[in-house]
Amino acid sequence: MEKWLIGAIVITVGVALVLLQGRSIKRRALRHMQGRRRLSGNEFGEQFFTSDRVAIATRLRQILSRHIELDLSQLYPDDKLVEDIRMDSLDSLSTIEFVADAETEFGISIPDSVAEQMRTLRDVVDYIAAHSPKATTYPSIREGRTRRALNRIIRLDQGGRQ
Repeated sequence: MEKWLIGAIVITVGVALVLLQGRSIKRRALRHMQGRRRLSGNEFGEQFFTSDRVAIATRLRQILSRHIELDLSQLYPDDKLVEDIRMDSLDSLSTIEFVADAETEFGISIPDSVAEQMRTLRDVVDYIAAHSPKATTYPSIREGRTRRALNRIIRLDQGGRQ
């Protein structure tokens, strides 16, 4: 057999194994969350967090969903991001990118030694609530909707267009 043909077969088999492993990891993560009620972002925050952390939790779940290709509507805040959700296996850079986006969103810097100790989404929410100058003023999704609705009513009352 030609050397190039053997090389092509080896590469094809290697790619197939990687794809199969990725599917298996994703199935394992989905199985972990199976049977749970699906929650919207606000429902997630309101069900599992105190009122001062609802907006932070809701936003962090949105950020997390950009970094892993899983339906996170059944995620619980105490699910372990690496062991249960398999975040590191689904995308090896996702954990680093998630922390970087959280730092940017909330105007903080999370030391590597602290980030390495964060196992769950609740850990990240708690850290941000304790260290972010934006945490106490971070607008909740509901407040944003209320503010927009009030502004629309005021414009209409003043004869403006919707």
